[in-house]
Amino acid sequence: MRKSLITAFGAVLLALAGTSPAAAETAATPYTPPTGLTATDLTFRNGGTELHGSVVRRADLDPAVRHPAIVLVHGSGAGPREELGQEAEVFARAGLVTLIYDKRADYTKTHRDYSALADDAVAGVRAVAALPDVDPARTGLWGLSEGGWIAPLAASRSAEAKFLVTIGAPGLPPARTQAWNLINRITRAGVTPSTVDAIVGTGMGLAVATDGFPQAAYDPVPALRAIRQPVLALWGELDTQVPPRESAEVFRRELTASPSVTIRILPHGAHAGRVTTDGYDRVGGPTINGFAMGELLPGYGTLMTDWIAQVTGGRLPASAADALPAQGSDSIPVSGVGPLWWAAFAVIALALLSWPVGALVRRLRGGRGRPAGARPARWLVLTGLIALVGGVAYPIMTVATSGKQTEAFLFGQPLAWLVLRVVTVLALLCTAWAVAALRSAQGRDRLRLAVTTAGGLLLVPFALSLGLLLP
Repeated sequence: MRKSLITAFGAVLLALAGTSPAAAETAATPYTPPTGLTATDLTFRNGGTELHGSVVRRADLDPAVRHPAIVLVHGSGAGPREELGQEAEVFARAGLVTLIYDKRADYTKTHRDYSALADDAVAGVRAVAALPDVDPARTGLWGLSEGGWIAPLAASRSAEAKFLVTIGAPGLPPARTQAWNLINRITRAGVTPSTVDAIVGTGMGLAVATDGFPQAAYDPVPALRAIRQPVLALWGELDTQVPPRESAEVFRRELTASPSVTIRILPHGAHAGRVTTDGYDRVGGPTINGFAMGELLPGYGTLMTDWIAQVTGGRLPASAADALPAQGSDSIPVSGVGPLWWAAFAVIALALLSWPVGALVRRLRGGRGRPAGARPARWLVLTGLIALVGGVAYPIMTVATSGKQTEAFLFGQPLAWLVLRVVTVLALLCTAWAVAALRSAQGRDRLRLAVTTAGGLLLVPFALSLGLLLP
């Protein structure tokens, strides 16, 4: 029973996410550099996976001289190379041979493999280091957001990467990081904190339990401890997607093997080092695939390129760390719902469904008339199933859509959640009505009504666990 429920919930998550693990391979995305830069196509392989990228250079770069190079690793999303065009321009104009590449085609919302993605980045480093105008001893990695899990993992596996730069890198597991992100986003939309915690807690717990949230428990600490390259790690002070204080603390504490660790906080900066007014919006910049990229923060690019010039010039900087930024709230651990949750859901559903199933059997046997308690039982089945299924489906939908449609409608409640709260109260009233009707029921009808009523009574603690009955 539990296995079939997990499969069903996983299918719902996949449908709501609108993706499939077996995503078809997409065509390579072209990249057109701005004036003063050139871009040449580069195809490289990680085992059986072919990857396509663009090598971006300054147009006046001397091809007879070996130059430092850098490979850029995407954050979450489909990852066409053009999304990293702003950063590529910064590095290329500073004289670095810069590789941006399209993410592998089997990456989706519900399927991703950090190990394979890290190996893609390592393959990119090897491909760039083999170019005639690149100095392999001065070639490194840069990772953004989710790439802040992947690029460190790649660096920990390959000494061919000589330095590492991250921006907005998470220091916590993906499920915990995304829960913090969702809580911030939904709270900002006016939803009360207790409701946000209930919705996100249930949704993330189900996503983890049904494998609908990929790499949910990935721990970045082992990779960080294995990094032996110099590291520059940056976070925006106003980052609302990745907890900047907690993540910076983890990097500062765990990069024990690195000879040089520099931690910088970008004042008034958003996630990804962008200009923002409040941490949620992005100001200026190009729009790519309908997404406003935002302008890079003033000084952000120079900070990175100056640090890289120092490292590749043989002048290893002493380790240093800025004061850590404040966070509106701390992140909370996330784990999948356990066997008792699945058992409770199944028992309540079966108890409520027993009434219509029993009614069908009674009719097939030629039974006539309406049994005692039929009216409260029918209303209990209707309201109870709506509360049960809706109370689970809405948090799943919230997680699958990253909370984009979740905002306060009345009393700090999303409309759908408010309706579910009302329906849950009606289900409890129907349960009381059914309990009263038990006095007049007899025989099999009494047993049927008792089972259905038990489902209504069990709905009380279950609804409390979902947050449907709390203020």
